[in-house]
Amino acid sequence: MERHPTDFVELLFGLAFLAAGGAFIVHQTTDRAFDAAWVAAIALVTIGCAFLAVTLLHRPRRDEADAPSLDGPES
Repeated sequence: MERHPTDFVELLFGLAFLAAGGAFIVHQTTDRAFDAAWVAAIALVTIGCAFLAVTLLHRPRRDEADAPSLDGPES
């Protein structure tokens, strides 16, 4: 299976639906309401940390053909 790039728009919408569904479940089971600003703030901080981790951990891939040879130049 080939890797494909991450679609961040779909990821953000998925996280938004996840937060809305979680809020609905919490409200229905505990009958407690909470401020949506806290959910948005936690989601944005989490997304920011994920972007930072991806940026810091991203390393370009090298193909075998691009790897330097230790044998010296070919003649």
